[in-house]
Amino acid sequence: MKINRQGRAKVLTQSEIQLIFSDGLDNNRDRTLFAVCLFSACRIRECCTEWHA
Repeated sequence: MKINRQGRAKVLTQSEIQLIFSDGLDNNRDRTLFAVCLFSACRIRECCTEWHA
């Protein structure tokens, strides 16, 4: 949820990224999808579109 950031996304810290991988994602598919987006700088929709193409 974006709250008053003037259209900018939040930049995650290293500890927030580690927390997402360890506690936030339940399965390997979600971890892989998040990792691809993280390291390629694409959005979820972009990754899913290319994934299914």
